[in-house]
Amino acid sequence: MGHFEMIDLVSVVNACTTGRATGRLVSMAKAVEELRVLTGDFISPDEIVANALSPVAWERGCAVLFDEQPGADILHTPWQEA
Repeated sequence: MGHFEMIDLVSVVNACTTGRATGRLVSMAKAVEELRVLTGDFISPDEIVANALSPVAWERGCAVLFDEQPGADILHTPWQEA
């Protein structure tokens, strides 16, 4: 898990888990940012942070959305189109 504390990883996963009809989902874009703010680590690459968070999310029964590239947190569904 690298240099991150387990309590920080669990806290971030809990905070970033959204409930959906199909199950619980964790967005890595949101989780990576939350962990950076919590720990003050703005240096570690996104993939290192996501690799620390994803096993914790899976162990908690969550699906993981690897969306940590720029703009990926902007999701559109067909019914949102005007």
